Amino acid sequence: MKAGDLVQHFLTDQIGIVLTVKPETPRTFASVRVVWTTQGQSLFGPGTKEWCDERSLEVLNETR
Repeated sequence: MKAGDLVQHFLTDQIGIVLTVKPETPRTFASVRVVWTTQGQSLFGPGTKEWCDERSLEVLNETR
């Protein structure tokens, strides 16, 4: 996963664009900063930026 990738959150079906990827460390999992482009089933609407666990996102531009 890298900046600019189109991603979908597995739980809310939101679609967003990756802004930043923070690599995994011995104490934390990889984190991804996403700007959401759709509402989905979430409180975070379009234009909202959020840090997400990389494991909760599916990269769409690799599968389509």
